[in-house]
Amino acid sequence: MRISRLEAIAISIPLRVAVSDAVRRITQRDHLVVRLTTEDGLEGYGFTLGYDSSAAMVQMVNCLFRPLVEGADAFAAGNLWAEMYRQSIQAGRRGAALRAISAIDIALWDLRGKAANMPVMHLLGVHSTRLRCYATGGYYRDGESIEDLVREMCGYASAGFTAVKMKVGRAGAREDAERLCAVRRALGDDIEILLDANGGWADAPSAIAALHRLEEYRPYWIEEPVRADNVSTMARIAAAIDTPVATGELEATRWAFADLVERRAADILQPDATVCGGVTEWLKIAHMAAALDVPIAPHYNWDIHTQLNAAIPNALFIEYFVRGSDVKVFDEVLENPIYPRDGYIEPRTGPGFGLIFASSQLERYRIA
Repeated sequence: MRISRLEAIAISIPLRVAVSDAVRRITQRDHLVVRLTTEDGLEGYGFTLGYDSSAAMVQMVNCLFRPLVEGADAFAAGNLWAEMYRQSIQAGRRGAALRAISAIDIALWDLRGKAANMPVMHLLGVHSTRLRCYATGGYYRDGESIEDLVREMCGYASAGFTAVKMKVGRAGAREDAERLCAVRRALGDDIEILLDANGGWADAPSAIAALHRLEEYRPYWIEEPVRADNVSTMARIAAAIDTPVATGELEATRWAFADLVERRAADILQPDATVCGGVTEWLKIAHMAAALDVPIAPHYNWDIHTQLNAAIPNALFIEYFVRGSDVKVFDEVLENPIYPRDGYIEPRTGPGFGLIFASSQLERYRIA
């Protein structure tokens, strides 16, 4: 099954209201979307979040990867991944280069599922299709009160979620403790509360001091307490607190995740298939973690991760953004979004990843 064409576009979907985490203000969501077409006319799609680099990734795809991919065997994913990585080694090794490779690799797996007329999870072997979700929210919003935050979190619990995630690290430790205290009191002890600092604390002493204050309210995990680049600092924090450390949404390749595990910097790994190198690399990471009994809770992109979590024994959570929260807006370009029910979500059962893109919406949000 030969690939005859590789196309890439950049899209930018604005948020209705800007939100902030500990380190950035978010006004839109940019994505790279790729389409592979085979000589037989099959089409496979992949995508990745761009963070203002989507247009640059289009150029990277056209210049670096199109000559490698067009004419290649769609079933030779391992060899094609290795060649794309080798040829881009001077252009990145991480970041935009790996995100572009990820999008292409996802499209290759989508193609193979369509060629076999089965979902990707069936190609891999299904472990479970009942996947627990947590609802991500609790961003810092201009003018929002603690009462507004509590109302948001309670809304997720009322919708059936048994776990919710909120942001910390942008405000001072005292204010974050007040926010978490109010949410814990409102939700009670039966709902898990996950915390995400997005690398917001500057160093280990700051993170440890803040987390000792927050641990009174029994957070389920702390995600990215400091910048992902400093694995040694992450390991110091993990050793000093009782709350499990989760990280990995910005990591790429099996080698980076092996380093996190070997240095005891993370109790829970969060690989994102659209970031770490695609499905091919995500599976290597998940299987390594399974061998060491390390849980996997992938970041974002449930359209891809439901298929992958369904195929591994160490899946912990699917991250989900409730539609209407206006934070993850990728559903805007899909004709067939999937939704959780009572805090659980099931993968699509159509061939490949089962995604059906709305072509008019892709054009609407396309970056010229």
